[in-house]
Amino acid sequence: MATELKSQRFQELFDALDPDRNDLVGQHSFDNLISRLDHDCGANIHDLQKAFHEFWRTVQSRSENRPTLSKQQFVDALNATPLQDFDRLSGHVFASAFGFGEVTKDKFVRYYTAMGRDEAAAQEDFTRLHGDRAGVLRRQEFHAGLVNYLHNSAPASSVVLGVV
Repeated sequence: MATELKSQRFQELFDALDPDRNDLVGQHSFDNLISRLDHDCGANIHDLQKAFHEFWRTVQSRSENRPTLSKQQFVDALNATPLQDFDRLSGHVFASAFGFGEVTKDKFVRYYTAMGRDEAAAQEDFTRLHGDRAGVLRRQEFHAGLVNYLHNSAPASSVVLGVV
């Protein structure tokens, strides 16, 4: 069941990275995400691009270094990626998007709406992720949302590496 759920979640991530529906993802897919962001969202665009490219290289390395991947190749590559790699990558995305330390709800919502998410959904994700109810989101809570998304069939945050 867990592998089935993870595969389903990885398919959702693929779909988020393939908005033009050409059934392929590659580094260009992550560059498209970056192009959605504007400088008003508070993210360090250059560092975020580096973090997304690092994620792509990690996935690509688990799929014979192909320049683009089909949905099944992408899912297989992610299933071969250890959780500690996701932890490291989610930490880089969090630091690039929000800096080190904590992120306020306002900054979180600005980032996710710049990525194309609905404001109400972004607010709901923030509420779901910040488990300590201190009104700020910490990197550990962000990562816990990723782990929950990958391993729990209950309603989960739709945040995966700041993408889905």
